[in-house]
Amino acid sequence: MTKSSISGWKDVFSFTLTETIKNKAYRITFILMALIAVVSMPLIQYLTKGGVATGAQGDSSVTKVYIQNETSLIDLDFSSLKQEKAFQNTEFTNLTEDYKTVADRIEASEKSSVILTIKEQDGAYKLEFAKASKGPVKDLNIISLADEVSNKFNLLRLTAQGVSEDQSALILAKVDTATVKLDAQGNTVKDENNAITMNEYWFIYGILFFLMMVNIMASSQVASSVVMEKSSRIVEYLLISVKPLALMVGKILAMLCAVLLQIISLIILVFISNKASASIFGSGKQTDIMSQYLPHNIFQNLNIENILLCLILIALGLIFYAVLAGMAGATVSKMEELNEGMTLITLATLVGVYIGVGAASVLMGSGNNAFVYFAYLFPLSSPFILPGAILIGKASLLIGLGAIIIQIVLNILLFRFVASIYEVLILHNGNRIKLKDLFKLNKGGIKA
Repeated sequence: MTKSSISGWKDVFSFTLTETIKNKAYRITFILMALIAVVSMPLIQYLTKGGVATGAQGDSSVTKVYIQNETSLIDLDFSSLKQEKAFQNTEFTNLTEDYKTVADRIEASEKSSVILTIKEQDGAYKLEFAKASKGPVKDLNIISLADEVSNKFNLLRLTAQGVSEDQSALILAKVDTATVKLDAQGNTVKDENNAITMNEYWFIYGILFFLMMVNIMASSQVASSVVMEKSSRIVEYLLISVKPLALMVGKILAMLCAVLLQIISLIILVFISNKASASIFGSGKQTDIMSQYLPHNIFQNLNIENILLCLILIALGLIFYAVLAGMAGATVSKMEELNEGMTLITLATLVGVYIGVGAASVLMGSGNNAFVYFAYLFPLSSPFILPGAILIGKASLLIGLGAIIIQIVLNILLFRFVASIYEVLILHNGNRIKLKDLFKLNKGGIKA
């Protein structure tokens, strides 16, 4: 592969990128995905917690709590809960009327009120809440209220039994425990378990799935573009001024840029949507979706080195799969044959993704082992699994550099292979060229 063989790729790149962005289907797809990205976080927040647990200012939707005390405890005062921001507008009062009368009134008109019944049975206490079947108070409101009321009730119960506030705090304090392993001589044995948490697993899985979708989109667009130009004979005009390999390089880079432009824009919109959801549903602790579900240690590993490693790995992986897709598109002459021609790229993608998913599962079960390191370094799977592993601190700088070197070597070999056959492929017009025929073309054994 010489310099002259790729001269003119910039012209192909500019032309292809401009035409792709102008394409109506490209724009419509981007607009639809952008709309989904914008509404995604507020919608998730609303469906899971934010939209129903509190009001616009972070206040509980429960405005009044009637307390019916059926225990031997006296003077249960829950009014101190009003010091909590969520319950600052909630009134706590003892039930002085008939239970059924109040329940009927709540069902008919006083829909933002609830009844709390505290029962004592077999030495244990039970808290029951009753609300209107329809109204502003939802099940998540009751769950949020019940958590605070239960904590307060435990304090009141201990106080009623003569336990001071300091003693109550000590009794209810969180206790952290740690298990230390000792050998026969009493020396501490270091625990080598470095398994990941469930949140870290889903973080890796999410990045893997996202990269798989980006790869499929980019590969499909590259292959489709090659076939369309072959079938419309545009390629014959392009070959007058540029070499076939320059045509492939320019086209692949242009299609990758077009896809990455969409993806980066969508990521930015998702972050904006996340901030908007936090503003809409209150400003309390961890009110936005990302702060609740992202691994807590991700920002400890979010530095320039790791970001560059991830970007280089992703770029090299996308280029590798895009070159395969371009070659696959060049082996067919009609759009109807494209699915059959994409068998190789589809199989390679699935192998890489399944190895990555398997490695993520092993990471959650037992941490790093030989199979996980293989997945980190294997060229088909490393672009999918390694970026997520780097960001949660489970893959070292040495592993990342090793995977990059392997990817670079593989891409050079692939480009050399494609350079030897692409001119024949791009001008081929007939039956689909099979995989075994590609190697014969490389050796000069047959002519397409």
